[in-house]
Amino acid sequence: MNTKLYILLLVLCSTMNTFAQPSINAYKYVTVNERFDFLKSSDQYQLNSLTAFLLEKKGFIVVDKQNDYPQDLAQNNCLNLQANVIKVKGFLKTKLQLVLTNCMNTVIFTSEIGSSKLKNYKDAYFEALRKVFELTNFNYAYTGNASSEISPTSPKPAIQPLARQDSQPLTVTKEVTAAKQAPQVVDSKTSLTVSSGLEITQTNSGYDFIDSSSKSIKYSVHATLFENVYIIEGQAGIIYKRGQNWVREYIENGKTTIEALDIKR
Repeated sequence: MNTKLYILLLVLCSTMNTFAQPSINAYKYVTVNERFDFLKSSDQYQLNSLTAFLLEKKGFIVVDKQNDYPQDLAQNNCLNLQANVIKVKGFLKTKLQLVLTNCMNTVIFTSEIGSSKLKNYKDAYFEALRKVFELTNFNYAYTGNASSEISPTSPKPAIQPLARQDSQPLTVTKEVTAAKQAPQVVDSKTSLTVSSGLEITQTNSGYDFIDSSSKSIKYSVHATLFENVYIIEGQAGIIYKRGQNWVREYIENGKTTIEALDIKR
């Protein structure tokens, strides 16, 4: 293939891909990953902190999940972009690139690649990251129209089951037994399931429900205006507390599923 034609095709593909991506201006907040994949620990070399600082200088509102969590973000996690820095392979150079993804894990923005020839890891990472922000034209300004471009993690109607709650506590033990015997159908549009072996850890914005076997976070939830009702990050439905028990409720294919969460105490 002719070299000039090949370069032209690359430019056209890149341009088309750029226009196909939703604008970063539709997103109000940015959260920086606690640990980048190419590093061994959280905020190693203070690179995560530097990323947050440089994003703020570009006009982004950087949210720390361990501190104050904005009310509108708690209600709609899709207002947020996740910032990750990746290491690009390079000969005798340290190369870094910033990637922003939305609540659906879709890549919304990729920066220019910054590089450094310094030998010291921290100095090289710092120089490469600063060049990322120097070379990249973010042109960011929140437009406030995120709701028209992206959907909330948990739709408003999902909170309706609260009206059906009564004073009788939900007995998880009975539901666990029924689930082990056979799937129990409550009615044609409601099914009952169980999720067992979970540990719960409180966070500043809600709770993390951790699988006791794999130690991975199964559900990360954030508080809402309703007491004991939480929005699930990145998943449909809600998790709420009835008495001493936790329940997840969501709608899938027109059917409401009520999932009892068996919490290890």
